[in-house]
Amino acid sequence: MYESLTEFERELARFGDKVQLIVGLEISNKMEPEVAYQEIKDMMKELKKLRKKEKNEWDTGDLSDV
Repeated sequence: MYESLTEFERELARFGDKVQLIVGLEISNKMEPEVAYQEIKDMMKELKKLRKKEKNEWDTGDLSDV
């Protein structure tokens, strides 16, 4: 199922899983809301970088990694 996904799509799926875990920890008071927010924000930054990199590869036609 996941073998045909791009690197960004795989990371997006992992991002969703990690967000669920962080939200669960925050809801159960095992993580401070500010810490949870910062963790998700940092992960989102990395995801955006990957999306931009992949978009640039599509635009230039360099799909050797896909």
